[in-house]
Amino acid sequence: MIPDRYLSVFGAKDPVPLAETPRAHLWRVNTAGGPAVLKVLTDRGAKVGDMIGAEILSLWDGNGAVKLIDRTGNAMLLEWLPGPSLREKAPCGQDQMAAKVISELSLKLRLSKADGFIELKDHFGGALPKAEISGFPEPYRDAFGRAQTMWQALLRTTEEMCLMHGDLNHDNILWSDRGWVVIDPKGVVADPCYEFSVVFRGPVGEEARAAKPERILELAELLARGANLDRTRILQFGFVHVAMSLAYHFTRGSISETDMAIFQAFDSLQLPVPG
Repeated sequence: MIPDRYLSVFGAKDPVPLAETPRAHLWRVNTAGGPAVLKVLTDRGAKVGDMIGAEILSLWDGNGAVKLIDRTGNAMLLEWLPGPSLREKAPCGQDQMAAKVISELSLKLRLSKADGFIELKDHFGGALPKAEISGFPEPYRDAFGRAQTMWQALLRTTEEMCLMHGDLNHDNILWSDRGWVVIDPKGVVADPCYEFSVVFRGPVGEEARAAKPERILELAELLARGANLDRTRILQFGFVHVAMSLAYHFTRGSISETDMAIFQAFDSLQLPVPG
């Protein structure tokens, strides 16, 4: 993909490829204001609504997030952030540092519920509540049944719905001259405790440690303390989130061994169902 059209629209030049994913291509470019990032969605990215990320970046206006410079069609021009990422700065089990950064960012980024963003009940295409338990591998059917029950109870007992990042993982947090900021938001409306669900899976490269129940408990305690939220409810959302992801991918014929191991670790905690 050659971004000539968007280079002209944004007044950018000298594109250098940064990354290609099934949902977007990114280039480092030069503009009159300095270096920037050109992000162009693929057909798949446009179909699943990834341009909604520009909407929430506009709402944050650089407060704890990468700055949106401009947008058009399926492309956006973003502030250049050389990094490093939180994964690079907090490797090898440094959960205390990572949890502090993530919890502080969650408080800064949290907004009031807004129209036009996906609600948690529809996240992952609503795969978990729609799933037929008989379609899951037999050893895990009871656990998925418990996750479905937990899911419904969490939705029923949610008292506050907030607009949040929705994918606040270690690689989506970069260092800048304003401190730590986020990139690539999904814009999910949910209980504030949900924001941390993806954190339990990371960082990349530490999958074995991520599937240890004791690590899950310790990380939940750090996040709850940093964000002044309920530890048990953070754990409950962590459990249903990994079940949602697995249910979504099961319907597409794929299984993440990492997610399955984390799911089993969560299930072993025997979390109570919210009343």
